[in-house]
Amino acid sequence: MENLEYQNYIFDLYGTLVDIRTNERKAYLWQKMSLYMCLQGAAYAPEELRREYTRLTEEVRRNNQHALKNALEIPQGSMELPESSLENVESSLEEVIRQLYNKKERTALPETIAAWALTFRTLSLEHLRLYEGAREMLEKLKSQEKHIYLLSNAQRLFTEPEMRFLDIYDLFDDVFYSSDVGFVKPSPHFYGALLQKHKLDTASSVMVGNDPEADAWGSFHMGLDSMYIHTAQSPQGNFSLPPNCRRLKNIGEAVSYSSTLRL
Repeated sequence: MENLEYQNYIFDLYGTLVDIRTNERKAYLWQKMSLYMCLQGAAYAPEELRREYTRLTEEVRRNNQHALKNALEIPQGSMELPESSLENVESSLEEVIRQLYNKKERTALPETIAAWALTFRTLSLEHLRLYEGAREMLEKLKSQEKHIYLLSNAQRLFTEPEMRFLDIYDLFDDVFYSSDVGFVKPSPHFYGALLQKHKLDTASSVMVGNDPEADAWGSFHMGLDSMYIHTAQSPQGNFSLPPNCRRLKNIGEAVSYSSTLRL
């Protein structure tokens, strides 16, 4: 066994660093978004808007899946076949919003799309806060000259403003959102985008997250160690973790494990 020092920490966001709860099912949200669009000349009834948003989200994801089907390559270091990633294709919120306006013969400029997304997210939010110890842990890693990356199944239109509001965006060396890459974890293509761009040595890198499949097993298939923290947003039920995964009691513990024993 070899004792290795971690130089690169890759974090999930929601449920790992950030405690968030949203509710996109409440009638109030769709009533207000309906009014918001009506005032811009794109008239939707609340239920019509909800149905169309849901339909377009899946349609855009399927279109992305079809477009990527013939372009897949096995990411370097992955143990999976490329076909396994097709089910992990991301939708594009930006395209969904654009099509919502197009259906009502209105053009959605980039600033219109950004404003729609922030309004929608604000109305759906029930709480948004950092987990206790998250900031201190990130700052300590930075003080130790570690590299910190974000790998999040998230839409940039929502998530970057929230990270800036929580004042953690600038603590990361780089951020990777699934909406930008086109895949969600556990896709090896999403992991590969980060690993290949920064030429990370997997032996000195670790993934920290709250989802056994997306974070622990997804990173395992890329040759990465992982740290798992169970939170209220973690999948429930019985699950297993890979042999090179540590369980954390709280997110602050991530800084305590600077090395691991790799078989």
